[in-house]
Amino acid sequence: MKIKLVILSALFCCLSSFPLDGFYVGGEIGNVALTGKTAKLYTNTIGFAFDLGFRTNPLLDVMLSSQYSSHSGGANGVSVYAETLGANFHILEANDFDFSLGAGPGFYFFKHDLITDTIFGIHFGGNVDVKASDNLRVGLGLRYHTVFKKDSDIGDNLWTIMMRVGYQFGD
Repeated sequence: MKIKLVILSALFCCLSSFPLDGFYVGGEIGNVALTGKTAKLYTNTIGFAFDLGFRTNPLLDVMLSSQYSSHSGGANGVSVYAETLGANFHILEANDFDFSLGAGPGFYFFKHDLITDTIFGIHFGGNVDVKASDNLRVGLGLRYHTVFKKDSDIGDNLWTIMMRVGYQFGD
């Protein structure tokens, strides 16, 4: 928990160095699919995420996301917490559709039995959002998380495909 607070504090301290065109708050729900050895031990499941972000200009959003999923299997199952930071580049806007690609670093916490493995990784993917109103966005995001695995049976890469809803302040 302490490392999460340190990371969040550092990120919010960096906010003052970027010009802000808008602020984003959102949530996500969707499938979390584990890969590798972990996929053989634990099931895919529904995951949840909370997003905070800011728009530096019309082409770039910086997004902090906290994601959680609980997978059954093994002795007691495994819970995956992901704290990621992403740079999302808006590549195409057509009518009310907004297409973006993004990537960034993340910390992944795999909790199984009484052990929590903290592993660094990166993620990349894309989003398709529909502007439901001037500030409300609804969409779908696909993301692949590459986890730089330790010598452990737990902690492989994962896929997420999530439905997104969010509110953009200040557009």
